[in-house]
Amino acid sequence: MSGYGILSGKQEFSYQKVKDGICILRCYGENGRVTVPAQLEGMPVTELSDYAFAEEMEEEPAYTGELACICGGRLEELYLPRTIQRLGRYVFYNCIRLHKLSFYSNLAFMGAGGFTGCEGLSHLVMHQMEGTSCLREILQDLKQAVTVECVPVTEISNPKQRPETGKDTPLWQLVFPEFFEEAVENTPARIISTQTHGMGIQYRNTFRNTQIVFSEYDKLFETGKYNIDFINILNMAVSRLMFPCCLESSARREYGGWLREHWKRAAFCLVEQESRKELYWMAEVFADTREEAQTLIQAANAGKDAEAVSRLMDIFHRRFPQKKRHFSL
Repeated sequence: MSGYGILSGKQEFSYQKVKDGICILRCYGENGRVTVPAQLEGMPVTELSDYAFAEEMEEEPAYTGELACICGGRLEELYLPRTIQRLGRYVFYNCIRLHKLSFYSNLAFMGAGGFTGCEGLSHLVMHQMEGTSCLREILQDLKQAVTVECVPVTEISNPKQRPETGKDTPLWQLVFPEFFEEAVENTPARIISTQTHGMGIQYRNTFRNTQIVFSEYDKLFETGKYNIDFINILNMAVSRLMFPCCLESSARREYGGWLREHWKRAAFCLVEQESRKELYWMAEVFADTREEAQTLIQAANAGKDAEAVSRLMDIFHRRFPQKKRHFSL
């Protein structure tokens, strides 16, 4: 049985009933920010079908509504509920504008080619459940640099609430740099082999039993700071220091020493990236001197970010107040 359901009047979904719940076939909406509901017709939404968000699929489901199909280049952000267990084959095929995906770690199955053509997907938000995690499988499909936020699952009594769109404080945040694969032909043997380049694959291999091993991840920084582009190394260092889950003291010194060594360039890069929360953290927590804090203000001012300048000035005056002068007569 199939049909389509309405969510808040701004999103509609073509779907069909499957053995354990509902399988989403297509989404229709007013913009590219999609939140998949946890339930339709009182049943849990457990799957996204093959090609669910791809530009084209073999047979389009029946739809009589007036909203545009959110597929291909129209999809920008996607928030999945914890009920989702399966992602179909080529589910995000050529979703070139998809840049953020929020999901739960208990995904049990991902079809082949799910992220083919998703070169713009740079931000993952994973809600950590107990048990095995699907993160490594997703990262292996994404060759570009990816920032991963891991946030705690909030237990709620109202199933209509969606914690995946909330502002939970991350348990940790990690940057996985890019890698690329090259097909190399051995002409005499008529064999084509694949060679992998870039440290991104090494970072993606710091998993054991589906869980990240932070000590192995951190050990790569000593080599990575000479072999990974400055922006990704910067984001990596700041992320580990801001959210220091399982961060050993030696690794903390390594990240912190690098950040202080490149303080000015780091400040200007963060302004260029519009990374305000990172700038505020540097000013509020990490800056040790007036000079370091003033450099952050100078970077924001050079980037003409008036809001950041104002916030950084407030932090500066609170942390480094002017000493009152005393006069004796």
